[in-house]
Amino acid sequence: MKTALLVITSIVLVGCAAGLMITYQSLGVTKDTLEETKAALYKTQVKQLETVASLEDTQNELQAITKILEETTRDLLNQKNQTESYMQLYESTLEEMQGVEEKLDTVNGELASSQQSNRELQEAIDEIQGKLNLYEDTLGTQVSSGLIPPYRSGNLDIITLVNQGTANNPTWNELLVFLYEDTTDKNLYVPDVYVCGGFAQDLHNNAEAMGIRAAFVVVHFYDENIDSHALNAFKTVDEGLVYIDDTGWEYPFDIVNYDRTVEIAKDEPYVESLLFPEGWTLVPGENIVKSIEIYW
Repeated sequence: MKTALLVITSIVLVGCAAGLMITYQSLGVTKDTLEETKAALYKTQVKQLETVASLEDTQNELQAITKILEETTRDLLNQKNQTESYMQLYESTLEEMQGVEEKLDTVNGELASSQQSNRELQEAIDEIQGKLNLYEDTLGTQVSSGLIPPYRSGNLDIITLVNQGTANNPTWNELLVFLYEDTTDKNLYVPDVYVCGGFAQDLHNNAEAMGIRAAFVVVHFYDENIDSHALNAFKTVDEGLVYIDDTGWEYPFDIVNYDRTVEIAKDEPYVESLLFPEGWTLVPGENIVKSIEIYW
């Protein structure tokens, strides 16, 4: 009985031991699995933490970007407002520019008109100045330009003056050289044929042909027996206006040259002085100058 109990007990114990072994083995397998699971969960947790950290970084970056975008949005809005203000200013400025351009066109027109008026005034001034230059040093005379003297002389029905546009006022020495070489004064005086007007016409034209500006002069006297007398005038650049009488004589004159300078003034005697030799003053007559006409 006892033996049977012991046997049974042994069998039970052996079964329990076997069960425990199986259970232990099973628990060992479960433990390994749990540890592996734990390790896997740990790894997953680490990855999740890393993911969370990455997401937090991304969140921070996105927040920073959001902040930048908000600032950019504000800047763009401000720029938009400024642009609208600039556009209004531009449009206003454009209108002002159009107004200024219209005023400028008006001013340009007025300026062009003024310049034309100034040119016309300057031309008038130049013309007047030219006439004043003709009158300079000729007080008490009647001065004309471009006119034909209204006188007959000897057999000349009209005085013919040939002016050269390139002729200039000479110096006194240039005039002396020309007069000394010119032979008009050696022509014979022929009453009613070749008289003072012919001499003055020829000397004038010879001088102009040589580039020397000359004038034809007519002098009237108070003496009613003397109609008038013709001679020439030159405006030298250094000695001023000088009168030259080169009217010859009725017979050959036995001197080098018969050109004379003349002192002419209204209400004064007609005084002649020979140029070659210089300084020979001829005896003045009783002829008192009544008026002087100069034709350039």
